[in-house]
Amino acid sequence: MTEPTSYPMAGRLVRSLRLATLAITVSVLFGFALPLMIGSPETYRSLAHQVVAFTLLTAVAVVAGVQILRDRPLGRPRWVMLAAVCVAAVLATTGIPPAELMSEEEWSYGVIGWFGLLVLMDHSTRAAAAFLGAHTVASFGQLALVGQQHEIADLVVVTAVVLGGELPVLAGAMALRGLVDAASAAAADAERVRTAEAIAEHLHADRQVRYADLATTSVPLLADLAAGSADLTDERVRAGYAVAAARLRRLFAEHDEVSDPLLHELRACLDVADRNGVAVYLGTLGTWPTPPLAVRRALTEPALRILAAAAAQARVTVLGSSTSVTVSVLADARIGGSAGDAPEATAVDRSGVTVTRLVDGPKVWVEATWRARD
Repeated sequence: MTEPTSYPMAGRLVRSLRLATLAITVSVLFGFALPLMIGSPETYRSLAHQVVAFTLLTAVAVVAGVQILRDRPLGRPRWVMLAAVCVAAVLATTGIPPAELMSEEEWSYGVIGWFGLLVLMDHSTRAAAAFLGAHTVASFGQLALVGQQHEIADLVVVTAVVLGGELPVLAGAMALRGLVDAASAAAADAERVRTAEAIAEHLHADRQVRYADLATTSVPLLADLAAGSADLTDERVRAGYAVAAARLRRLFAEHDEVSDPLLHELRACLDVADRNGVAVYLGTLGTWPTPPLAVRRALTEPALRILAAAAAQARVTVLGSSTSVTVSVLADARIGGSAGDAPEATAVDRSGVTVTRLVDGPKVWVEATWRARD
């Protein structure tokens, strides 16, 4: 019977029941059994058996008590403790003459059941009930085997008294286990609802961001195209539509579950150039950390623009290390006017990506580099 962390009230009830069982068990052992055992030592066939049995039960009470006071489960040692309880029961009942099994000096019968509850109740109420039943049946069987059948009626009365105290505690444990299970199920349901709500909010926010991005890039182009005002004979207009198409493909790729998001999104950007008949080569070298989404966009944006304006061929290379990643593009494209305008430029954007551009005649080379912060 484990404590549900989401429902502290149920956890306190579990701990209270364990403490109450411990208190009853210790009280019965030292307040009831000990006086009976030391009152008539001459009655026992083997006083050593009684002492060892009592010592074993005391050790079990101490070990279980420490764990219960610390509010910890008994764990695997419970089975060692259960074995010690069974050995104590055997020693106590075989160390007394058969004729005295129903006398007051046989102190163990009213104690063993409580130890079974103490050791097993937080593990399984069914196991605790099975232990009580097995102990009762074994006691009746022992009485019959030693020739004391005439004492069975007395044992029935004693059993009724003993179980009258133990079974209500067991019934309470069963009811509490049902409460704990219901609380755990309710906590799991609540967590599922919270997770679903968080996912829905995240998806909504993500859609809003995506729409805002499209509203400033692709939507105006689509509106011009629908209105018929777009001059598709203009090379720059066609390049703008190619850039918008590549961004849309990258946007869709950003939400795919893949091992390398950067490479996956870069391939989506290459697809538009490939559809335009551009021979695109993609090469990679090394491994790299996964950059955040904003960084991945900044890394792929220069390549996206160059590839949209590429005429016949382009080479894309991704170089990575444990702390950085670089995306470089070499293509036969004309960017920003004539080849002589701004032949070389370097800039750093807000995401920390450094972009370097070099123009040499019809060839354009662009490199975007990002270094992970320590």
